[in-house]
Amino acid sequence: MLTKLQKIFLSYPKLKERIDSRDNPKLEQEKALKNLDEIKAEYSKTYIKTFEKMLDATLPNLYDGINFNENGHDFKKLVKENCVVLVPNHQSHADYLAINYIVYKTFGFPLYVAGGINLNIFPIGKLFRKSGCFFIRRSFASDILYKLSLEAYLYCLLIQKKPIEFFFEGGRSRTGKLLPPRFGLYQMLLEAHSHIPENEKAKLLFCPVSINHEYVPETKSLARELKGAKKVKESSGQLLGLLKFLSYQFGNVHITLGSPIEAKKNDDVNLKDTTYELAFNCFRQVGKRMVVTPTALLSLILLDEPAGAMQWNEILSKAKKILEYCALFDVPFTDSLKGEQVEDTLGRAVDILIGNKKINVIGKNKSGHVFYSIKEESRQEMLYFKNTILHHFLVPWTINLAWINLFSGNLNTVEDLKKFFLNQRSQMKHEFYLPTVREFFMQAVQIVSKAIGRKVETIEDLMNLSHKELYAIASFLSPFSRSLSYINEAYYVSALTLKELGETKPEGFKGDDYFNLFKENFNSERDLGKIIKFQESYSQPLMKNSLKYFTQESYAENDKGLYKITNKEELEKKLSHFESDLKEQLKFNLRAD
Repeated sequence: MLTKLQKIFLSYPKLKERIDSRDNPKLEQEKALKNLDEIKAEYSKTYIKTFEKMLDATLPNLYDGINFNENGHDFKKLVKENCVVLVPNHQSHADYLAINYIVYKTFGFPLYVAGGINLNIFPIGKLFRKSGCFFIRRSFASDILYKLSLEAYLYCLLIQKKPIEFFFEGGRSRTGKLLPPRFGLYQMLLEAHSHIPENEKAKLLFCPVSINHEYVPETKSLARELKGAKKVKESSGQLLGLLKFLSYQFGNVHITLGSPIEAKKNDDVNLKDTTYELAFNCFRQVGKRMVVTPTALLSLILLDEPAGAMQWNEILSKAKKILEYCALFDVPFTDSLKGEQVEDTLGRAVDILIGNKKINVIGKNKSGHVFYSIKEESRQEMLYFKNTILHHFLVPWTINLAWINLFSGNLNTVEDLKKFFLNQRSQMKHEFYLPTVREFFMQAVQIVSKAIGRKVETIEDLMNLSHKELYAIASFLSPFSRSLSYINEAYYVSALTLKELGETKPEGFKGDDYFNLFKENFNSERDLGKIIKFQESYSQPLMKNSLKYFTQESYAENDKGLYKITNKEELEKKLSHFESDLKEQLKFNLRAD
């Protein structure tokens, strides 16, 4: 006897067609139902109530709070009237708990969350499944029946208007930066929704969700992975190891709902094009609503000091300047950082980081000269939080770098300036969520207008600024002058490495040759201390992204895993450009401070 779920599942037109077309339909149906059992959530009110009580007792000891911001939308009404799909970014395994817990606690219904099959492990797998999680294989491209089974299960959830959630990046961010969206579930949901009978069909709404943790439990293991360590496979032993975090403090989790995006399959438009546009619309909304948290703000400030330490009044002064910029240009930040709460909020964040052994307190004595610095071994971990918000400050950092080049005589015409902005954007697109080219230029003009106190209309007007106005820009943007320097340092080492490999291996070199020499060059350049100042400039993602950049910009080519330098002269110019920028930036930063 088939259950209600099984009947809806088998009624999905594409799956039904597949089963009916086989030589042995009964066997194919049995395989499909077996797939359903592997995938499906088994929501149990008893289990979720027990889970809720457990979290009620545990979470207050770990978190100061979980804040769900509906952002002016009536989430309960949206779910009641539509087929709603939440698409959050993914920072931590705690995301599963944080979103589901606060939604169930606030609205009284569960979310049906897509989780990797790797999380279906004893004992947590059963608890997740009973709380609304359904499990998906990591790879199934060649298994047509499994793909149709998953699509049919999504059809079941949509036709019953169950709220669905999936993490659009496909996995946790290892760096804190947003990862580009994966398209598979977007496309399958559009396809499944298109087959719902018209008299039963509700609007399909995708709701972007921005998640920011003030502290992520996994940062230490993620930092090790960035240096080249292998990812540790999830296991029950690993999960039990999370008990050690009960002595940590994690601050708040901030969950912000974006504006719902209605989507549907259109037979007149290529489904891939529809999917791509939808996925990146969601991606951009998530990026715009990533809030500046106290931990991210402290990381941005303290990591910009590569070797030194800062006094509290210096930290607070810089924090207020950054928050002033955020308020002027609609960069979201937590309510706790507004008004007169700033000092107490940052003080609490510092206490958490001291308690979690990430910050050194130096010179504690009666004179009151207390300094704070991020521990050398924790810089890569703290970079995670800085990276969650760094895309908000890409344009002011680029303007600051342009200012240095203007002052140094490297930019002399409007075309030089435009080319400079476009080149910087072309480089940083390998690292961050970015505004469009038009938005990039508009932001630049708005920022300069605010900095000099008069309206600037076009990029052309930027070439006619007085020395006084240029200094006003430098002062206004000084909090961001070093914010992305660690990335340029990595690209400098990459260019240096490629130049050397082009000379020693003109016939071509492999990726491992590049990675090994990059590490050698980084260590020697850092020991010299003239250009490389940030130890976080060395990481696997930065090595890979910079290699991709130089390949896509035709400085090098990749022929089936064998790399060759294709434009030695231009590569040397680029290397010289990075070196000049980093040296000049350091010199002008010292003056601006």
